[in-house]
Amino acid sequence: VSGGSDRNSYLFSLNYYNQQGTIISTYQKKYALRSNTQFAIGKHIRVGENLSYTINDNPRITALSEGSLVGYAFRIAPIIPIYDIKGNYAGNFGTKLGNSLNPYATAMRTKDNKGLGNRLFGNVFADVDILSGLTLHSGFGGESYTGTYHSFQYPTYENIENTTSNKYTEGSYYGYNWTWTNTLTYHKVFKKHDAQILVGTEAFNEYDQSMEGNIQSFFSFDPNYTTLGTGSGTPVVGSLRSFQSLWSQFARLDYQYNEKYLFSATIRRDGSSKFTDENKFGYFPSVTLGWRLSQENFMKGVDWISDLKIRAGYGILGNQINLHQDNQYATFNADKNASYYDITGSNSSIAQGFRTGQIPNIQAKWEKDINTNIGFDASLFNNRWEITADYYQKNIKDLLLDPALPGTAGNGTAPYVNIAQMHTNGFDFAMTNHTNITHDLRMDATLTVTSYTNKIIKVAQGSNYFYSNDQRRFNQNFIINQVGQASGEFYGYKVAGYFNTQAEIDAADAGAKKATGDPTAVYEEKAGLGRFKYVDVNGDGQITSADRTFLGSPHPDFTYGLNLGFSYKGFDLSAFFYGSQGNKIWNNVKYWTDLYPTFDGAKSRVALYNSWRPDNLNAQAPIAEKDGYFSTTTQPTSWYVENGSYLRNKYMILGYTLSSKVLSKASIQSLRVYVQASNLFTITKYKGVDPEINSSAPASTQAIDFGVDEGSYPTTKQFIIGVNLKF
Repeated sequence: VSGGSDRNSYLFSLNYYNQQGTIISTYQKKYALRSNTQFAIGKHIRVGENLSYTINDNPRITALSEGSLVGYAFRIAPIIPIYDIKGNYAGNFGTKLGNSLNPYATAMRTKDNKGLGNRLFGNVFADVDILSGLTLHSGFGGESYTGTYHSFQYPTYENIENTTSNKYTEGSYYGYNWTWTNTLTYHKVFKKHDAQILVGTEAFNEYDQSMEGNIQSFFSFDPNYTTLGTGSGTPVVGSLRSFQSLWSQFARLDYQYNEKYLFSATIRRDGSSKFTDENKFGYFPSVTLGWRLSQENFMKGVDWISDLKIRAGYGILGNQINLHQDNQYATFNADKNASYYDITGSNSSIAQGFRTGQIPNIQAKWEKDINTNIGFDASLFNNRWEITADYYQKNIKDLLLDPALPGTAGNGTAPYVNIAQMHTNGFDFAMTNHTNITHDLRMDATLTVTSYTNKIIKVAQGSNYFYSNDQRRFNQNFIINQVGQASGEFYGYKVAGYFNTQAEIDAADAGAKKATGDPTAVYEEKAGLGRFKYVDVNGDGQITSADRTFLGSPHPDFTYGLNLGFSYKGFDLSAFFYGSQGNKIWNNVKYWTDLYPTFDGAKSRVALYNSWRPDNLNAQAPIAEKDGYFSTTTQPTSWYVENGSYLRNKYMILGYTLSSKVLSKASIQSLRVYVQASNLFTITKYKGVDPEINSSAPASTQAIDFGVDEGSYPTTKQFIIGVNLKF
């Protein structure tokens, strides 16, 4: 419901959303209430508010991990049914059936695990015209959120690795943040000059806390019975809380002369509670210049250029989001498992002790992101063509990183320090065309292209690389961040093919003996027929850890999008296509399905029909053997790295709007019916389920660990029939 006048306006809306997930017992339910109002008080005062309240019920599952429902679904041996002959859940309790759980049983046992979140978000504001051109603005906004969740761990009986205990877990969280902004703006237009000056302050405060408890040994597993008070075990409880604040002052000048010469400059002074008093504040300037060439006299004769503007900018942004509030403090933790000790030697009592928690860094300061860009905006042929292009560079100095500490530092959490440096440059391009193909047929098309390169300049003193903490089943890291390379690159042994003959193995071993002078040397550990032959990168005649190399980057060469719109009389058709080109994906699903000796369970057609054999030398997988070796399954190799490029139709909509003449008789202002298809098709060479992988790492490392597929939640096709009706 909305309405208003030139002085007042209002909007109220209520929304209910309920969608079942692709995986059984998953869904999302959302209730949303929204209110927006604005009122004029006299001629010089305006007040308003924007407010929304949402309730979200979404029992989400994990993905991209071997222990997820998606992972179980492709790993479980296909001969295992949902139920056994007595109606109980079937599983891998037996021999040679692997360790994957029954995904249906897992889904049913977790279907009563719930989570409910509430969020109140909005702001109120007031604008006061003090003098002609001088306006005071004050806005106060923020959010308050609460949530609860609970889960129950059932004992299992059908697996080779059963869980024998039962446990109920319940938790809650609460938090809020607010931002108070006050600005004073003076705007003056005189002759050909247009100037605006803004000064202001901004305060930000955030607080959150959480509590969680669990207890074991329940008499009944009924969801209506299980609470923290009905278990007979020993309760285990814990809580967390954190807070931070920011305080900023800023000023901005915008100036243009005769709509031809544009200038803008900003200076910010930001202070964060995450730093000590000495380094609390940082200063961050920026400046932008623009020149509208199309307004110059020498361009007046160029009729095919409707508008042309070139612009350039330079600025420094501050970042402190990586830091926790404790980074500047030395903390000590009490832990029953690590810091309690029977100091009397009685074997019957323990005394509380403390161990190092956070190792402090009192010298941490703002990370600086130095940005420069140059670009242009053009409208051509009476605005039929619109082009925007930008080239930018981003240099991150004093990058906040938590490098590993020497063992003498103890077991405390390593602090973030200003030690690393990274460089990124990129190009953004957008082109739009508006064409009347015929009198009734019109086309609007927009093409966007984005390309960037990323390079690590510095990591830490005395070290030029660090591994991401992601090993999977290899027991060694396969993602590296090294100076001179992009962040998060895949790392391991490069596969040159297979050992196809014993003579080939003997020749390689002979070369190793000659190169090393060692009569016992071999080219590659556990080399054998049908096993991987690795590339000797450093040329020393042997395959060692020094031959690990860069195997590919998850960063794309470029991404692109194409938005098409057609209208013909009452019909309209729109479509959006998105693509990524040049990025690599680490297909870790192949570890489980395409390699025979890894884990018992479901094997792919590749493993069963296209493994190496003497009559199948160009196989897609190494020889099927009982055991795994250095030359097959135990090492991260280029065999897992695949082309992740794709083109996807994100959506396509066909609609028809009825004539207003027909609708006016029924007091209807407009009526449109439409059909919509989402994710209609995807073109890709990637062999996994979905090339569009968001992340494969915990939230703390998502920036450097991505592009790893361990069983992604598939993107589904969706079909919608809808009606838009306005009275």
